[in-house]
Amino acid sequence: MKKLLLFPALVCFSLSAMAQVTLTGTSYTQNFNGIGAGLPTGWRLYAASSTTSIGDLKSLASSSTTGIFRDTTCGSNNVSSGGYKNYASANVCTEGTACTAQQAATDRAVGVRQVSKTNATNPNLDSGAAFVFVIANTTGMTGFNLAFKLQSLDTSSPRTTKWLVDYAIGTPTSFTAATTVPASLVTGNNTFSNTNVTVNFGSALDNKSSNVYIRIVTLEVSTGSGNRASTAIDDFNLTWTGGSSSSVAETAVQSTNLTQVGIGNSSSVQLAYTASEAGNYTLNLFDMTGRKIHSENVIAKSGENTATVNANLTPGMYIAKITNGLTSGVVKVIVQ
Repeated sequence: MKKLLLFPALVCFSLSAMAQVTLTGTSYTQNFNGIGAGLPTGWRLYAASSTTSIGDLKSLASSSTTGIFRDTTCGSNNVSSGGYKNYASANVCTEGTACTAQQAATDRAVGVRQVSKTNATNPNLDSGAAFVFVIANTTGMTGFNLAFKLQSLDTSSPRTTKWLVDYAIGTPTSFTAATTVPASLVTGNNTFSNTNVTVNFGSALDNKSSNVYIRIVTLEVSTGSGNRASTAIDDFNLTWTGGSSSSVAETAVQSTNLTQVGIGNSSSVQLAYTASEAGNYTLNLFDMTGRKIHSENVIAKSGENTATVNANLTPGMYIAKITNGLTSGVVKVIVQ
């Protein structure tokens, strides 16, 4: 038997409700290079978005092996399957970059492969796909400007997708479009591109005491025929005037622990966690390179739960993560 040990004082993380970002200082930058372990605080992904609805919350396929934008040696499913993905950034990879190099790239971007609106697994992404950044408030801050990169990643996709940047204040039931440079933001159309986009919000986001939502969203059905676009965003940089310090902190809501129970062996490890709400959760196990080696669905009741990882494990360190898209818990474990 191989004994599974935890180091709770060092590596036990919390299971907490979805958090916003509390801005401090005068800038916030996100390069998405760490999304192999999950989305950064404040970031959410949606389908079925509209001008009056934030949409349906979706999850990220975080393993780098699920985010191949164009290479036939990886297999067609890696390229054409829909959903939100962890892509190699167009900063370092091009359409001709081999599958293995895309997987190994440390410069990452969060992206989406659009598929038909009626796709059984990933519906409502043809129009309604949205990358959303949520700020707790902008009290004492003015003059917001945004710069990011919009990446079109697959020249075999002839359909054209039109994107825009919009925002909402407080309850996200009414979004307002912002002016971008360039004015026309498109991906697909048989193009590989890495476009620098800037947005000046004027006074629209100034000094708000409630949540502020910034979306990069497609609200129109793609045009043309054939494959839909593979699109990513990277190097998101928000600046403003005001603020009191130079760090970015989480606004956490409710926390519990994900821990190991009993003794594990090479084929079975048991974990315990507390769910703030009942429902379906995904339990993933990653090696220390970020490669997902096991995934299964679990059904949780509200309160205390246990979950068993059934996998063929060799001695070493792993990362276990459980999430329902709204809450997540992470713990590092060692198999000996």
